[in-house]
Amino acid sequence: MKVVSKISDLKSQIGEWKKASYSIGFCPTMGSLHAGHLDLVETSKKETDKTIVSIFVNPTQFNDPKDFEQYPVKTDDDLLLCESKAVDLVFLPEVKTMYPETKTPILLSIPELQKHLCGRTRPGHFEGVLQIVSKLFHLIEPNKAFFGLKDYQQFRVISAMVENLNFPLEVIGVPTRREEDGLAMSSRNVRLSEKERETASLIPRMFALAKKTILSGERDLNLWKEILRDFLLTGSSVRIDYLEVVDPIILQPKEKLEAEVLLAIAVFVGEVRLIDNQIIQIPN
Repeated sequence: MKVVSKISDLKSQIGEWKKASYSIGFCPTMGSLHAGHLDLVETSKKETDKTIVSIFVNPTQFNDPKDFEQYPVKTDDDLLLCESKAVDLVFLPEVKTMYPETKTPILLSIPELQKHLCGRTRPGHFEGVLQIVSKLFHLIEPNKAFFGLKDYQQFRVISAMVENLNFPLEVIGVPTRREEDGLAMSSRNVRLSEKERETASLIPRMFALAKKTILSGERDLNLWKEILRDFLLTGSSVRIDYLEVVDPIILQPKEKLEAEVLLAIAVFVGEVRLIDNQIIQIPN
């Protein structure tokens, strides 16, 4: 496994692979890797010849400086995990490499997809995501890029950017990897105390309740959301950032419980913000 931090070294290796007509898979990460990230790697290795993982905690997508400062960094462990999965190259740039002070920032945005969910409660977040991902796509020139569906809005926003700006690559969503109790794996989970981790199990239990009430015939959208909110708030340290029901493609709020909906939430358990979502089919 090759580890590079300079753009010139990255481009040199990619150039060799391109000459050999190898297909390239790309898994962008902010490190603190877990089994969910490794699912991206394994999917890439099945679908492409060479797999590149980037590890970069991107400062421009944090609207809360404290959250950026507290983001877990475990580079040595991350590299060992990548090596164990036979990753071909890890790109480990410094902030000054990705954001030279001499460059004028460019603002990318897809307003219709960013109006709601994390786009509404975290202003500037997706502008930062699109900025760094577009930079990485240009540098790495992957044939396929892999993103976890836990960050569903991110997946949709990046997919739209690729389509609208004609990036010559395919964006592939990989299903969310979950803990035994159903909690979505996240780098932020390590910041939960033992009691908070127990409280966080309310999230997967809420999704189970959502499906149960739908199957029992509930079709009042507002009442349904109220039931789910009340359930989450039984946790003493829980604060709801948002609980929304939107169209899975255009991410606009649904007015009725019909066809297919995306139930998406962001909650604070103590000081830790967790997100999750599920697509739910509404029976006729």
